[in-house]
Amino acid sequence: MMRTETEKPQTMKKFILICLFFIPSILYGQQFPFMEAYFVNPFSMSPSYAGLQNKSTLFMDYRADWTGIDGGPRTYQLSYSDRYSDKVGLGGKFIFDKTDIFKQVLLMGTYTYEVKIFKEHSINFGLSLGFYRNSIDLSKYYNDPSYVQDLVLLYGQQQSKVKFASDFSALYRFSHLEAGILFSNLMYGSVHYKNSDMTYKPYKNYLLHSSYTFSIDEKWALKPMMVLRGGQHIPSQLDLSAELKWKDTFWASTLIRTSGIFGVGLGGEVYQGIILSYSYNLSNNINTNVPVSPFGSHQVTLGIRFSKFLKEKSAKDS
Repeated sequence: MMRTETEKPQTMKKFILICLFFIPSILYGQQFPFMEAYFVNPFSMSPSYAGLQNKSTLFMDYRADWTGIDGGPRTYQLSYSDRYSDKVGLGGKFIFDKTDIFKQVLLMGTYTYEVKIFKEHSINFGLSLGFYRNSIDLSKYYNDPSYVQDLVLLYGQQQSKVKFASDFSALYRFSHLEAGILFSNLMYGSVHYKNSDMTYKPYKNYLLHSSYTFSIDEKWALKPMMVLRGGQHIPSQLDLSAELKWKDTFWASTLIRTSGIFGVGLGGEVYQGIILSYSYNLSNNINTNVPVSPFGSHQVTLGIRFSKFLKEKSAKDS
């Protein structure tokens, strides 16, 4: 079937967009997915938290970024961690992320070890090892082989070979103070695709964080937090946030991020052993020349505390 004159400019526009991605042959695509809910599940921020908080708890996260833009990032995360001795914690994490034509899957296991320095002073070291795969669906933008004879475009779905991935983190704790560092995307070389000469190389990045919990009274507690992230060819980004918690059961949070991001969150243990949390980010950067709504981000977190169910079951049996 003949292509109309109105279809040709649209196809060429998409083709030029694809060319911008693939010249040169090394593709610097979207980095590993971005997640929040640090107050609820700190293990999602740093491997060192495995088993420290929310022991024997399964978390399921869904995050939608740039909700006003078709093809914006959508991220699904499944994580679990537990404490297996006074010094050892174990955990696991599965992440699936999709941004328009890009998809990526990450599966990692975590081991942590605690070292006591002085009384009430400790450092938790965390190491995560796993596998990573990236894919690009070129057929979404171009599916007419009679128009451009390019092998990369004709193959359509491009999947990378499975690649080894690793993260390293350290967490210092003293009384109500916590501070840590994370080095992520510690990979060996680039990710190569099976059916083409394209490569994908995630940038190495870091994350620094610190927080302190103030006990207001027996029921209320306030926890301010600072998170600084950046890395190779990645601009630094600073988060300043705070969480107000009531009886360790319900909480509300607020966040300010550089580049004009403001966020709020609500959550709690809605039922015995069931945790539900929601957070929303909004851009107020008027320099973007884009309406505010496309930059709204939503994240929903559901947690199941198996330890609480086991305690209740053992109490009933006794």
